[in-house]
Amino acid sequence: MASPVVSFCLCLLFISLVTLVSGDDSPLSQLRQSVFFGYDRNVIPQKDGTESAPLGVSLGLAPSWMDLDSNGVLTAILWLRLTWSDYRLSWDPEDHDNITSLLITPDELWKPDVSLYNKQDLDHGILAADPRSANTNAHIASNGNILWILPVSHKVLCEGITYSNWPWGTQTCNLSFGSWTHDSMSYDLQFYGGLDKMDLRQFGEHNQFKILKQEGLREVKKYDCCPNPYVNLNFFFSIKRKYVVDPDLGRVDNPEDTV
Repeated sequence: MASPVVSFCLCLLFISLVTLVSGDDSPLSQLRQSVFFGYDRNVIPQKDGTESAPLGVSLGLAPSWMDLDSNGVLTAILWLRLTWSDYRLSWDPEDHDNITSLLITPDELWKPDVSLYNKQDLDHGILAADPRSANTNAHIASNGNILWILPVSHKVLCEGITYSNWPWGTQTCNLSFGSWTHDSMSYDLQFYGGLDKMDLRQFGEHNQFKILKQEGLREVKKYDCCPNPYVNLNFFFSIKRKYVVDPDLGRVDNPEDTV
């Protein structure tokens, strides 16, 4: 017959195992355990495998600050918006206390590998979702739709910089995005909300530059390396410096501006 001490230890072990298996019994925790049971974040969500239609992925940009140095390198702070759908993460709200959405850390999800093709600072990779700041929660709706908004800072080389009137003059730049590994048969990259340009509502008056005009271009390009084409989203824009800050004179406005 087991001693009281042994029986007590076995009882504690049983309680611990039950706790580990059942976890938190709150509705959100139960939903999370149900949705993520057996989930593989390394596999693209294609229900019918290679027979599936391309996964819809949308990308939007909302710049808040920009600067351009004499080497033609543009530094931009942006809000990045990504949306896609993952059928494996859908549920019936009626089965889960009418919960219609979840907030999840991005490390737990499959995410589209949207890259900034003309990225200049490659110390932290080429992904548009820079790992240094890609830690904001993603929103998952009960139908499996995912919205991920995150702040990023990127450097790109602007081609066609003119120096005839530097630091003034109008300069043109482009932010070029696309998947690094998935072709157009895997996922279909589109502009977020159908807006084929950057959202400038966060681009305030504190910027030294103003954006004069912009346009978006979606390209489907075929490369020699690969049998299927890839989708690129290009955000073209022209900028003009409003002022510079001189250590002796302070703010010096652009003499080309008449306003």
